[in-house]
Amino acid sequence: MALPTILVDDEKCHDPLSCRKCLLVCPTRVLGLGTSVGPEKFKQIDPAFFVVRGVRFQFCTGCDKCVEVCPTHAIQISFDGGKVA
Repeated sequence: MALPTILVDDEKCHDPLSCRKCLLVCPTRVLGLGTSVGPEKFKQIDPAFFVVRGVRFQFCTGCDKCVEVCPTHAIQISFDGGKVA
């Protein structure tokens, strides 16, 4: 089975730090929360810089729970070689 392509539209996912629904619902913890600015030691990071990304693609079962729970429809998953509908 091919690894999935997981796309998160940052324009739609505007507050992942507060929402986290996709992170909480994923049974295999495929998604992760990070920042678009990288680590900044001893510096508070503005919540606007947090992003959701696929980090453990090999564990994705394609259950689509993250897609279904996302209130802004920001997540798309595909198993067909990267072609996300």
